[in-house]
Amino acid sequence: MFRAFGICFLTESLHPYISGRSAGESEVSRVHPMLMVQAPPGLLYVNGRFLGEAGSAVTPLARDGAAYIEYRPFDRWGGGVALRLALKGGLITDGLPQDVYAVQWPGGVLELEFRSDADFDAPVPHAQMKTPYGVLALVERRGTLSIGYEGAEATELPVDGPFSDLTMRTQPHPTMPLVALCGQGDQGSFTIVIRLDNPPQIMQCIQGRPMDWSFDGSARPSHASPTDVARAWLETVRDCAHSEGARYLAHPAYQQRFAALVGAFDQVVALKYPVPGLAPVEWGALSLVAPQVALVRAVGFVGRTGDDGWKIERVITY
Repeated sequence: MFRAFGICFLTESLHPYISGRSAGESEVSRVHPMLMVQAPPGLLYVNGRFLGEAGSAVTPLARDGAAYIEYRPFDRWGGGVALRLALKGGLITDGLPQDVYAVQWPGGVLELEFRSDADFDAPVPHAQMKTPYGVLALVERRGTLSIGYEGAEATELPVDGPFSDLTMRTQPHPTMPLVALCGQGDQGSFTIVIRLDNPPQIMQCIQGRPMDWSFDGSARPSHASPTDVARAWLETVRDCAHSEGARYLAHPAYQQRFAALVGAFDQVVALKYPVPGLAPVEWGALSLVAPQVALVRAVGFVGRTGDDGWKIERVITY
């Protein structure tokens, strides 16, 4: 589901325009993690204590030690799940068993999801294209889009449904084969640029605005909002496209420093639980840190609007 890039710890301030909190074990370790569980209707127990129904119960956990979690679905034919959750400094230290997934959000929210692949509907095909690597297919399953070659593992796309007006077409480029995926999602129109490789690689994703295509085939937002610019810049950091990323900065020379502050990660995600007072514009950088365990770091942005649109002046990490 996620690509494993690992965790790059945050650095101290490198420049007046660059700031970040030193992470050590991460800011998550400075607060007690708050456990939230997403699952089909059922009962939830933590350390032998009944908490209520899954999806509504929230409870703090110790930063260090083990928590014993039991989930009992109401479906009399469904089996329950019991697991030992090992924590150190507020972070999960081990992988999770099959059908259990965790996302650790900035600020200490630990979200568990109990689900089975059998719970998911069959994929719905939307578009296909013949390529040198095989037939490239765009499919949807339970509100998630993915793309891949027939018979191979698919790559999940960073957009949320419901979807409409989905199209897939080739995009001219002087040096590499590109495909543009366009459509409507929960944040409005989006364009995802895919490089035809094996597996296909996500080059860029911008949501909420139509695209302008530059002479070299790269996509840029038309009259982009600060949120669009910040997401587009983070995607260039993820893909190590530093020359492209510098175009979004008020001071292009700071591209490498800003990128080093954020570090390596897998996917740009909206912050489900925003960090109070972080910055006017914020996104999350998600990394897979253990089997079926993801960590999200908050990245905030301060910028200014000029004749050429909104530009990033400062990057803040949490």
